Amino acid sequence: MSMFGSPKKHGILKRAAALLLAAVLVIGLFPISASAASKKKYPTIYNGVNYAKVYSFKYYMKKYPSVKKKVGNNPKKALSYFVRKGMKKGQRASKSFDVKSYYRGNPALRRRYGKQYKLYYLHYINKGYKYPAYKKTATGVKKMVYAKVSEPTPVKKITSSSVTITSCKISGNNVILKAKNNNLGTGTALQLFAVPSYATKVSVKSSKKTLKVSGKTISCSIPLNLGTSDSVLQKKFLFAAKNGDSWKNASNSFYIQNPQAAARITTAFPKPARGTKKGLKSQILSSEYRNKITELNCSHVAVDFPLEIFLDGSGLPYRYNGKTYYFSTAVLDFQEALRKICSKGIVVTGVFYLSDRNLTEYMPPEAARGSRSGRATFNVNTSNSNRLKLEALFSCLADKLCSNGSFVANWVFGNEINHYSLYNYSGDISYAKYVKYNADAFRMFNTAVKSRVKNARTYFSFDHNWNLSFRLEGSYKGRTLLKSINAYLKKQGAIHWDIALHPYPSPELDPRFWNRSRLATDSGTPEQYTMLNMRKLSKWIKNIYGKSVHIILPETGISSYYQGREMESEQAAAVAYAYYLAEFDPNIDMIAIHREKSDPSEEAQGFHVSLYRSSFSNPKKSAKVFRYMDTKKYKTYASPYLKYINSAGSWSSIVKGFNPARFPA
Repeated sequence: MSMFGSPKKHGILKRAAALLLAAVLVIGLFPISASAASKKKYPTIYNGVNYAKVYSFKYYMKKYPSVKKKVGNNPKKALSYFVRKGMKKGQRASKSFDVKSYYRGNPALRRRYGKQYKLYYLHYINKGYKYPAYKKTATGVKKMVYAKVSEPTPVKKITSSSVTITSCKISGNNVILKAKNNNLGTGTALQLFAVPSYATKVSVKSSKKTLKVSGKTISCSIPLNLGTSDSVLQKKFLFAAKNGDSWKNASNSFYIQNPQAAARITTAFPKPARGTKKGLKSQILSSEYRNKITELNCSHVAVDFPLEIFLDGSGLPYRYNGKTYYFSTAVLDFQEALRKICSKGIVVTGVFYLSDRNLTEYMPPEAARGSRSGRATFNVNTSNSNRLKLEALFSCLADKLCSNGSFVANWVFGNEINHYSLYNYSGDISYAKYVKYNADAFRMFNTAVKSRVKNARTYFSFDHNWNLSFRLEGSYKGRTLLKSINAYLKKQGAIHWDIALHPYPSPELDPRFWNRSRLATDSGTPEQYTMLNMRKLSKWIKNIYGKSVHIILPETGISSYYQGREMESEQAAAVAYAYYLAEFDPNIDMIAIHREKSDPSEEAQGFHVSLYRSSFSNPKKSAKVFRYMDTKKYKTYASPYLKYINSAGSWSSIVKGFNPARFPA
């Protein structure tokens, strides 16, 4: 017998050898890596449930030889056995999950499930693995835990409302943020970002802090870095969560609410030396005008500050957030003029607006692209990085105009911002966008000023379209716009604001505002406000928005010419009457008559609203009334004009609370 057996067996062996050789060749050409071989998948789904979180075929077979003997190393039978019998017994089928540990570590689940082990597996599969608090009890708990453990909040998809920032305030050299966790599970990683107000996306360089959610409230602190390139003073804060290689917004956006906490100029808000509310809208750079302000016994002066005269120049360097900006030396000219005004005990109100139609980079983009012809003043730009120079300018003005003996106490933002076509042009945009632009611009202005001057007051400016029952082309209702802007500001961090009103008569050119028009009703929400219903409106504003809101009247225009007729006497009567109504209204801080000397452009429109004609040597009757109406000589100079006010017998009969004892000599 051959050593290889029979011929038949020999043939079989030859064929087997050939197949083996072919297999070796194939393996040589296409080698199977060890990792690929180890990736063989075993079933984990049984009756529609995926048990992969608590079950591994290899681990189960190695852990329980007796089970392996029963199922014959068959993956399907092994999974079936585990689900039907093993889970009830509390068998461990995964390195990452031990049901006995899970049982011992979760007293709340024990109270719910008892010793029904299968329910613990299902709880972990469906819910527990998502939470760090549960995951840490999946293995390793050797002793029974009895502490009361509350259920974590269910995880929901991260959205922009997962977290609500509720507070953002400066404390010392830091910013403290507080937020409410609406649906994020314990341990969720969040990143706090501080981005420019005009940014639409977050970036790694704007990340300020990493934190993990640990309950219903979130609180964190970051450096303010005031004055450096890393300053967050004007930044927009928000939380985001990692979403693959990008970040997903997880909260509302929010701004610092108390910029005054960073101020280095802490001068108290000034009181006028003469102690009255009487003011004049006037120029101040010329000594002629300054002398007239003093001669007229002014307690207050309102001054226009067109932004273009500061932006158009480079003689004054100013360091802001690590960068040097250049402005006109006109800033220093105003500082010197203000120093002379303030030395007389006169309180200064500044009105800040942009009126140069060619400075398009400082306007909203839609205004820059729109038709600017015929527009008087423009809104300012917060839509792109051009905003940064405006931030620097307002900061510079606050520093310079409130130091070295000068002090602007009241800072009025814009000019009659509800008049979107003529006086606050922002381009052809929706009402919602108009609200956003004005709220963002005011916040920038407010933050820049108050972060330098602690006790400065900042104001919105409105014309007398307060609540018209009809649509006035080019104008929004002041009452509605104020409500909308305030609501927008509150959503992103409530800040304090004050209000500047312009109580022209109705009709505007008729000085006899005491002849009540149909629109100027005696109401807290009149269609138009004038001095006649100002007391009701001022009280309404305080009732709605709080007693801390300050109200000033920095532009009260009263004409001396109406319908082809000179009305100097009526103007004189109206100037005194308007002043007394403001002086004895506890809710009004000051009134400024508009203006000192006639302006040809205003008179061309019919507004003869000055105390003097083209020269101070040519006064109107109202000039002398203005000078003495808040002195002991008021009877001599103001009272003779009472007869023009519907035959009024005395000031006390038409002015509530009239008390001349308040007037200085």
